[in-house]
Amino acid sequence: MTETRKLAAILAADVVGYSRLVGADEDRTLARLRALRSDLIDPTVTAHEGRVVKRTGDGVIVEFRSVVESVRCAIGLLNGMIERNAGLPSDQRIEFRVGIHLGDVVEESDGDLMGDGVNIAARLEGIANPGSIFLSEDAYRQVRARLDVAVDHIGAKKLKNIAEPMRVYRVLTGPDSGSGALRQASSRKKINRAAAVAAAIAVVIGTALWLQTSGPDPTLQATAKPSIAVLPFTNSNSDTKDDFFSEGVANDIIIDLSKFQNLLVIARNSVSAYKGKTVDVKKVSRELGVRYLLEGNVLRRGERVRINVQLTDATTGQHLWAERYDQVADNIWDIQDEITSRIVRTLAVRITEIEEQRVLAKSTENLEAYEYTLRGQALLARQSRTENFEARNLFRRAIELDPNYATAFAGLGWTYFEAVRWGWTGSPQDALQQAHDLSQRALILDTNDISGRHLLASIYNTRRRHELSLIESERLIAINPNDAVSHAQQGIALTWLGRPDGGIRALERALLFDPDMPPDIFWHLGLAYYLKERYVDSAAVLERNIGRKTDPFWDYMVLAAVYAQMDRKEDAARAAQAVRQIDPQYKRLMRFGQFNNPADIERVSEGLRKAGL
Repeated sequence: MTETRKLAAILAADVVGYSRLVGADEDRTLARLRALRSDLIDPTVTAHEGRVVKRTGDGVIVEFRSVVESVRCAIGLLNGMIERNAGLPSDQRIEFRVGIHLGDVVEESDGDLMGDGVNIAARLEGIANPGSIFLSEDAYRQVRARLDVAVDHIGAKKLKNIAEPMRVYRVLTGPDSGSGALRQASSRKKINRAAAVAAAIAVVIGTALWLQTSGPDPTLQATAKPSIAVLPFTNSNSDTKDDFFSEGVANDIIIDLSKFQNLLVIARNSVSAYKGKTVDVKKVSRELGVRYLLEGNVLRRGERVRINVQLTDATTGQHLWAERYDQVADNIWDIQDEITSRIVRTLAVRITEIEEQRVLAKSTENLEAYEYTLRGQALLARQSRTENFEARNLFRRAIELDPNYATAFAGLGWTYFEAVRWGWTGSPQDALQQAHDLSQRALILDTNDISGRHLLASIYNTRRRHELSLIESERLIAINPNDAVSHAQQGIALTWLGRPDGGIRALERALLFDPDMPPDIFWHLGLAYYLKERYVDSAAVLERNIGRKTDPFWDYMVLAAVYAQMDRKEDAARAAQAVRQIDPQYKRLMRFGQFNNPADIERVSEGLRKAGL
């Protein structure tokens, strides 16, 4: 048997209290572990480019080429378990603990790994607390400047069968990390948000280049990595003393983009030659061998700073995204922090939308079919009965022109689903089946059709198969953690499954990525707040949502229950009257039968009874 030595990041994870769980209910525990393997562990490992080396009854050893990706994978696993354990008694919760080490390993011909690299990771996992990630010092050095994570140094520990004590670090996740968000363990006051900007650009540009299939520039074929150059930002002031600020913004972005192993970023020295010059983007693309250019300029007038940024597809010269940011402050670093924060909130959403359009464009060669599909999607988004039927005709025309156009089939399926959702059909079961068949057709034509997979998750929710919807949404999140729709669908499924804590977290996360989501997402958040007796939050969400909808039946329905529970009797009576005016027979109340938890049905019923409904 041949052996190969190499350096690798090793993740070791196991289930805390496995013997106790099996002893209490062996069949249930093993079934849950099998489900976790297929629905959480394997997709998360794959999304972070890991390789499962071996499995034990209650654990797993995974190899990564990057410590950064191993930590991200571990955080994804632990956060996934927080969602799944929400609402369960403590003695039924499955909790992982994780150890990560970067070290020398021996790979045998069958792919198995041996050596201290594996042993140390396993020993770290053995001393880790439930729901914790323990890092060796070698692993910590790799992530401390590359990930925004909070880390505690817990001192030198003696590990079993390891000669010398080792310094051990604990990654803070979940409640310890502050609202579950990742943050950097640093005493610096200024938070560098350029890393988040870099992440958004890297994720979206990476997706674009992997999916792009026609007419690549020959200069881009030498590497499989997506490529970008951040040109020197222009100081638009006459005084060159402000050059430091414009240069600093661009340099921060270059540095943070360079931390992503799957992205080729042109070094600062290579782009410095373009400082102060008017550039021909296509020429720059050829000279540097990149597809994307990020440009910007900075203007200061007293206490006011304006930053303009734009992203360009340099091979075509097409401007993909542009934005202007204005800020007033007496501290230049506060200005930079605030403006880059605003970039974070908009860049991911805007560029994601652009890339989705590009993927659509590449999925058919028939421009007329593409145009019909875009027009259909625009009409569908208005959530109007008349425009829904108009959209259906447009999608059918697109399919006639290109019978292999997956996105058009998904769009047509959405028209039937929306008709069921808003009561625009006399045969809801038939319409829902048509939507299901069309989603399947879209996924047969293109397994990566995101719209088709989102549609399937929504159909599962409507059919009360919330576990299947949860699986679909979590698969999508593993592929793209920044996709607002996937987080929203996850939140909807968790709410109906009787896990409103997890539902609130997922829905709030979705709205953080995209604050302009459809009104139905806000309604579900209001419902989840109600189930957790957060009546003030629920009322605030639903009151705002009423003005966004042409048919606010469900908002008034839950709002009536909310007001009643708050003992706001007059408001509850007004909301109940609004319900009666829209639907005197309350025929749509059957929707609350989707709850898996009888206690949730009773909680809603109690509020409705108090409101006179």
